[in-house]
Amino acid sequence: MSNDSAQETTGASRLDAETTFAPRQQALDQLRSYLAMLVDVIDQHPEASMERDEAQWRLEELVDELARTPPSPPRVQSRWLRLVPVLREVRPDVPIATLTQLLKQAVGDR
Repeated sequence: MSNDSAQETTGASRLDAETTFAPRQQALDQLRSYLAMLVDVIDQHPEASMERDEAQWRLEELVDELARTPPSPPRVQSRWLRLVPVLREVRPDVPIATLTQLLKQAVGDR
């Protein structure tokens, strides 16, 4: 998969430095939008596997937690930490470091 294709598929191009350091609500909105799109991307992953299934339900848990008003920072961080290893396995092209920064901006470090 070419780099351009990876950006189109995962939406990585939407996660640039300018928006990564956006105010909290903008960061939260951007994160919610990106992760909702990623749910569909993983759902359409061509290889059915236990890793894909686990990434799917962990991602859905994170999306549900981020939909709360306000989201619980410890719960969001916990769900993110459980999601990252399987997400790397299923979609190594997802910009984990950028998403981690955006998540910290959106909900804080606590």
